Amino acid sequence: MEPRVELTYLLDFYGALLTEGRREALRLYCEEDLSLAEIAEQAGVSRQAVLDSVKRSREKLEEYEEKLGAVKRHRAITSEAERSLEALDRSDAGAVRRSLENILRIER
Repeated sequence: MEPRVELTYLLDFYGALLTEGRREALRLYCEEDLSLAEIAEQAGVSRQAVLDSVKRSREKLEEYEEKLGAVKRHRAITSEAERSLEALDRSDAGAVRRSLENILRIER
């Protein structure tokens, strides 16, 4: 998976554990696709400060994932539910399919 997409997943799951400033810088970088220079200009800091913040935030989020594994579990559950839906498509079990679709909606 592309590193920025992976970072967005980590931010979604663990972003609340970062400081507000780091969370916002990372959000702008990942979700708004702003460059480090653009973020630095908005925040009134140097590009290097933003780079350091993004790097430290990424390391912290990766540490949380290593310890807690929420993203890994989410992906496993979603993947398994999608496989189940594909199998049910072949056997046409409508009620079970709707149930699994609900699981996917809740998980997302």
